[in-house]
Amino acid sequence: MSALIVEIIENSIAEEIGLEKGDELLTINGQNVNDILDYKFYSQDEFVQLEVKKNNGEIWTIDVEKDWDEDLGIIFDSIVFDRMKVCKNRCIFCFVDQMPPGMRKTLYVKDDDYRYSFICGNFITLTNLKEKDWNKILSMRLSPLYVSVHCMDPELRAKMLNNPKAKNIISDLKRLKDAGIEVHTQIVLCPGINDGEVLINSIEKLASFYPSVCSIGIVPVGLTGYRDKLMPLRTFTPEEARVIIDLTDRYQQRFREELGIGLVYLADEFFIKAGKPFPKGEYYDDYCQIENGIGLARILLDEFEELVHDLPSKIEPREVFLVTGFSGVPVLTPIVERLNHIEGLSLELIPVENKFFGGYVTVTGLLTGRDIIDALGDKYKGKKVIIPRIVCKEGEDVLLDDVSLKEIEDKTGAEIYTVDGSAFSLVETILYD
Repeated sequence: MSALIVEIIENSIAEEIGLEKGDELLTINGQNVNDILDYKFYSQDEFVQLEVKKNNGEIWTIDVEKDWDEDLGIIFDSIVFDRMKVCKNRCIFCFVDQMPPGMRKTLYVKDDDYRYSFICGNFITLTNLKEKDWNKILSMRLSPLYVSVHCMDPELRAKMLNNPKAKNIISDLKRLKDAGIEVHTQIVLCPGINDGEVLINSIEKLASFYPSVCSIGIVPVGLTGYRDKLMPLRTFTPEEARVIIDLTDRYQQRFREELGIGLVYLADEFFIKAGKPFPKGEYYDDYCQIENGIGLARILLDEFEELVHDLPSKIEPREVFLVTGFSGVPVLTPIVERLNHIEGLSLELIPVENKFFGGYVTVTGLLTGRDIIDALGDKYKGKKVIIPRIVCKEGEDVLLDDVSLKEIEDKTGAEIYTVDGSAFSLVETILYD
C-alpha cells in the first residue's frame, strides 16, 4: 500500500528533504499508511522515519526531526490510499439503487467508509466494520461520526438494511459512547415502516445515548422513477408530515428542558410537504446536520433578512430568471417577492421538473442539464438566467448527466450565471453582475 503524492507545499519539510510530486509514501515509522488519518497520526511525532518510493523507482529512507504535530507538507490524491469501504447493505430505500442507467460510474458507488464519515460527514451504517476498524476508530478517537440508524428496533433495522449485522446497532452505539465518541444520527423515514410508534421508540432510545448521540436528523425517503423490482414505497402526505412535525416539536420542547438542546431535527422537506413555515434558527441549535438538508432554508432566509436593509430602492431596468427545483419554490418565493419591490427589477422563478430521475425527486441539487435545457427552451435567449451551483459536480461546471453549463448556454441562448448557496451570492448576482 502506498500514498501517491500530488503536491508538495512550498517551503515545507517535504520540499526540504527532496520529496516531489509523483513520489509514493510507503510507511511512517514502519507503519503502513492506509489513509490521511494514518498520515496525520503517525507523522505528528518529533522524530519520524519515512519510507518513500521515488519517481525513478528508488526507495528512500528519510529521518526527519521536527516540532511535534508539525505537518510535513504533503498533499495526496485522496483521503484513503487503500480501497474505499463500500456498503454491503441492500437498504429498501437506497437512492443509488434507484439511479437511472448510463450515468458516470462514481455516482453508483455506495460509500460506507468510517474515514469519510469522520473527515467529510458522510453517513455510515457501522455494519461493515471489522475489529481492526473499530480499534482504529477508538484508538484515534475519531469523533464525531455520522451514523445512519433508521430505527432502533434491531430486527426491523436488519430488514430495512437487508443485513443481519444491522441488528448490532444498540451495542455499536454503546461501544462508541463508552469511548467518548460523539455521533450524529440519521433516520430515513419511510411511511408505514419506521414512522409512528417505531419512530417514537427510535427517538427515545437514541436520546438515552446522549451526550454521545448529539443529534437525531430525520429525513423523508427519496423516491425516483426507477424502482422496478424494488420494495414498494411511497412518500408522506401533507397530513402525515404535519403529524411528524407535531411529534418532533414535542420532543424538542422536552429535550430542551432536560438536555438544553433540541436533539431531534427535521429536514426542510417535511415543512415544505406540510405547507408549514420553517422553524426559527433556534430550532436547529448549531445546524449540525446542514449537509443533510436540515436547516438550509432557514439559513438562506435569515441571511437574506440581514441584507434587506441594504437593498437599493431602484436599479437600472433588468430582467432576471432563477432556476430551481419544485422544492425550492416555497423557500425562494418570499425572497423573490421582496426583491421585486426594487424599482427596475423583474425577477422570476423557473421551476424545473426533474424528468431525469422522475418519481418524487424535486430538490434543486438533483436537477440535470437536459431537464434545465428542456425547461428553458429558446424562451430565454439573451436573458440572464441564474442556476444554483449545487447542481454541478464539485469544482466543475458539469451537472449530474455530464451536461456542462456551457452546453446549457449554447443550446438555450441564455446568459447563464451561477450562485453558491448563500443569500449574499444570490442578491449580488441578481442586482449587480
